[in-house]
Amino acid sequence: YLLDSCQTGPEHAWPGLLVSVPNRGAVYGRCAPEGMIQLDIVAEVGLGLLRAHQLTGNERWRDACLHWGRLLAEHCDRTPGMPPWNRYANPEVVDWQDHMTGGVAYLLTFFDELIRLGLARPGDGIAEAREAGRAYLRDTLLPRWTVDDTWGRNYWDWPDPVQAETTT
Repeated sequence: YLLDSCQTGPEHAWPGLLVSVPNRGAVYGRCAPEGMIQLDIVAEVGLGLLRAHQLTGNERWRDACLHWGRLLAEHCDRTPGMPPWNRYANPEVVDWQDHMTGGVAYLLTFFDELIRLGLARPGDGIAEAREAGRAYLRDTLLPRWTVDDTWGRNYWDWPDPVQAETTT
């Protein structure tokens, strides 16, 4: 269902990416790409889908995760001190600040798994994106580890500018 009904179309700025918060579109049907696409949730789902691939051998699931990883790498901002990603692929549909904080840990775990499984390849940007995310975590977030919103902004239905137990 996720791959058949919950990904953006080829014309989208992030083509073939999971609409991770399908709050628009047909109920139990095709998700609208105007639903919130929260990137840390894409990584969380991707990690679960990679695990399901390992159990079942379903190559379609593996291929989708690799594609999502490459899209995340392609959209990575490698500016030192800045978040490598926004919180959302489509911030224009969200009513609050588009700011990535501790949710970057989900992307790093997803990249780690793509690399561990031997799916990332030289030139696809995944290893480099992981390093940019690690630098942001190490150099920007960890020095602020006691500030409430450093480990927040993961829940999809509110700004969540507080320490979220799942992110920590």
